Amino acid sequence: MHQYVSKMMISYGIVRNIFFYRTPITLRAYSKIFIYFFPILYGPYSASTYDDFSYPNLAYIIATLYSVILVSLDNLQEHLENPFDQVGEDDINFEVEEMERIMH
Repeated sequence: MHQYVSKMMISYGIVRNIFFYRTPITLRAYSKIFIYFFPILYGPYSASTYDDFSYPNLAYIIATLYSVILVSLDNLQEHLENPFDQVGEDDINFEVEEMERIMH
C-alpha cells in the first residue's frame, strides 16, 4: 500500500508542476513588446525597399506576414500554457467517473 501511495504522490507532484508552470512574466512581456513594435520598426525598411522588388507590394506583404506569424505564435503559447482548461485537443483530461468505477 505504501508503494502505491508513494507513486500516487510522485504523480501528483508532476501534474501539479504542469498545472502551475507558466511562462515567466519577463519573457511574456518581451514577446508582447516585440509583437507590437516589430511592424512599426519594420515598416520604414519595407517603405525603403519599395522600388527594389519586382512586385511592389511584396515588402508590405512580408511585414504583414511577420506580424501574423508572431501573433499566431503568441496565441499558441497562451493555449499551450494551461493543459487543464479543456480547450483544444491536446489537453489533459481526467475521467474521474471511470476511475471511481474501476476503484470500487
